[in-house]
Amino acid sequence: MKHKVLIALAVGLLAPLAGHAAPSLAGLYSAYEEAGYSSLGLEELNQTVQFTAVSLGASSNLQGEPVLEAGDEDGQVLARLTASDDEQNAKLAAMEEGVSFTASCTLQFSSGSDYLALGDCVLQ
Repeated sequence: MKHKVLIALAVGLLAPLAGHAAPSLAGLYSAYEEAGYSSLGLEELNQTVQFTAVSLGASSNLQGEPVLEAGDEDGQVLARLTASDDEQNAKLAAMEEGVSFTASCTLQFSSGSDYLALGDCVLQ
């Protein structure tokens, strides 16, 4: 009887976590806008987030590493992504415009920018 109660309690406590979906890129961007274009107050800051977005083109940063613009289907840039390693850099650089993709990235600090900064990205 005790085991059944403990199992029921554990399942009851874990069920809400299982149903908790990862934040969407659009949702993160909305929170960023509401926070006055600063990620400092977002609970996801410095944490890994997974999302699906549309590639809006790649460029490079001052170190020559690729930076991928990610956005929504309407072409609005919501974030700029940098990769976690050379293999992921190659994937970012090869990403064609208009392609939908899923990535896991660390939400980095951004303030006063029109887009979120996402680093250490891994494309799935």
